[in-house]
Order: sequence, then C-alpha cells, then structure tokens
Amino acid sequence: MSAEGWMRRIEKVREDVRRQHAQRIGELSQALDEAWRMLDAVRPPGTDRAADTLRATHADLRKAR
Repeated sequence: MSAEGWMRRIEKVREDVRRQHAQRIGELSQALDEAWRMLDAVRPPGTDRAADTLRATHADLRKAR
C-alpha cells in the first residue's frame, strides 16, 4: 500500500475515534445532568450544605452545557 493509502486509512481512523469520543461525551454529559437533577430533587438548593458546596464547586461545569 502506498503512503497516500496509509494516510487515508489513518485519517479515517482519526475521524472514527473523534466521532466515538463525541458520542461518549454526549452520553456522559446526559448522565451527569440526570444525576444533578436527581440530587436537586433529593437535596434542593439551600437544604444541604454538602450538596450546596458541590453545586458551587461545579457551577462552571454545569453552565458549560
């Protein structure tokens, strides 16, 4: 196989891996959002100091989505 053929194969693998990572990140983001919704339902803001600390610590991550 020529160098050009190898480069096409390598680029295809890169694209596949990027797509897989993007899909997995989406799945993990949805799971994290669901976990926060559950925490918010069980421990509403202002009712649990530890949960409020987590909310404050992760506020930038929660807003990023």
